[in-house]
Amino acid sequence: MKKWYLFLVLAFLTALVVACSSDSANENEEDTAGSEDTTETESNDTESEEASGNEEVTLRVAWWGGQERHDRTLQVIEMYEEQNPHITIEAEYSGFDGYFDKLNTQLAAGNAPDVIQFGGNLNDFVARDVILPLDDYVGNEIDTSLHDESMLDSATFDDQLYGVTLGTTAWGLLLNKTAFEEAGVSMPSKEWTWEDFKELTPQLTENLDGTYGTGDFGEDGFGVFLAQTDKFTYLDGEIGFDQEDVKEWFNLWKELRESEGAAIPEVQVSASQTPEQSLIVQRDVAIESIASNQLGAYTGATEDEFELYPYPANSDTSKNGVSLRPSQYFAAYKDTEHPEEAAKFMDFFVNNVEATEILGNDRGAPVNADVRENLIDQASELDEAVYSYIALVSETSDAPFIPNLPGYNENTQLFTETEQIIYYDQKSVDEAAEDYYEELLSNIEKYENEDEE
Repeated sequence: MKKWYLFLVLAFLTALVVACSSDSANENEEDTAGSEDTTETESNDTESEEASGNEEVTLRVAWWGGQERHDRTLQVIEMYEEQNPHITIEAEYSGFDGYFDKLNTQLAAGNAPDVIQFGGNLNDFVARDVILPLDDYVGNEIDTSLHDESMLDSATFDDQLYGVTLGTTAWGLLLNKTAFEEAGVSMPSKEWTWEDFKELTPQLTENLDGTYGTGDFGEDGFGVFLAQTDKFTYLDGEIGFDQEDVKEWFNLWKELRESEGAAIPEVQVSASQTPEQSLIVQRDVAIESIASNQLGAYTGATEDEFELYPYPANSDTSKNGVSLRPSQYFAAYKDTEHPEEAAKFMDFFVNNVEATEILGNDRGAPVNADVRENLIDQASELDEAVYSYIALVSETSDAPFIPNLPGYNENTQLFTETEQIIYYDQKSVDEAAEDYYEELLSNIEKYENEDEE
């Protein structure tokens, strides 16, 4: 990978700051010493520890991910505990499946972890008033002076910051290059279209023993599909698509199953978002939709060679619909007994140079400009592949970042149930799409009303 390409990535990611560059500049001027983030943090740590008499503190930190993420995060936790011997961190980690069910149970019981990893559903938990606003800690325990303003905006609700963005990512398709070679199917151009996709996937199924061409792209794929025609799911109180869009999406996948390009329902319903148990790692499919920051986790779980691709483009608009977006957030439980210590740990996680070298790009390209530049300078081959994909997205797509629907978990379950109703012919595509759309509108109205209460 040529170095100039990585600098192109850096240049683009730096451009994310442009919208609020003046604000960031002011913030930097007010806190000039804060630009020496690691030194400042260590100084603050020392002062606070002295003031608190090094009170013994136990923090519970929760996240989901694959084994690679677990290993990297545990290394950083060990480093943090060595540098802060009065802190003990109890790690609570798992795969994605069941993560939020467990968290909801903990929240209901009033014993949620102190620091919690969220995805695009952070807004739902903020609306439930279970997340600690971080504004009182910014500039003290947390330094955001070098963070991309757009990523700060994504975690800001009603003018309050509720989360620290852990990385920048983009949806993409993981193609199993090894399976393509075994099937005798040439890898497509990265300017491919849905027509190419429909032609290629049945060939993979036919030529591979027990492996289908593709897994279903799910609700996230539907959002990308909408963006290809400048539509969106939900933004600023407005829903940006109609029933016909839903029908078109589900008919596309029905057609793919009928052509045997897509996995049969019995395989699809076993899909897991945990890399090691995913359909593509288990060799059930040759193509799967993932977030770009997960390339390393998926690659590390198999000996097959994977490559990231953008979604097939709409042949009428030539748009692939992929956008850059925050990967995950760390946020603090509102009733944590140790808000300052929780804030310090989050700061360490995203701003400490040595810690971020361990974490790499597993949660996406870092949001701290200095940290990002440091990682680019020492990028591994896998890191370079992620940076290259981010650069490709920036060059080929103008799709904006659209936050998740309000009521994310409930609406994602509704989408999955609708898929399964169609899989097993319990309703026609038209009937299922109409029912989905009607219930979705009802859910959105319900969550909007909750926000206003």
